[in-house]
Amino acid sequence: MEEYKLTLGMEPTDDYKKAKQDLIQAMRSIQKLSPQQQQMLAEELFGAANVMVLSQILCQYLR
Repeated sequence: MEEYKLTLGMEPTDDYKKAKQDLIQAMRSIQKLSPQQQQMLAEELFGAANVMVLSQILCQYLR
């Protein structure tokens, strides 16, 4: 349980404001990572994104 911290906070109900808040928090979290961890995270995210794009292309092609 040491990997998590219990917090209380307010969350916007507007989807745009929520997405903006999430993005700012993600940027802050990424800045706290070491350069090696930042690189590993980028590779994981872009790798996953590339798989999704390829899947979408294949689905469109097969229709």
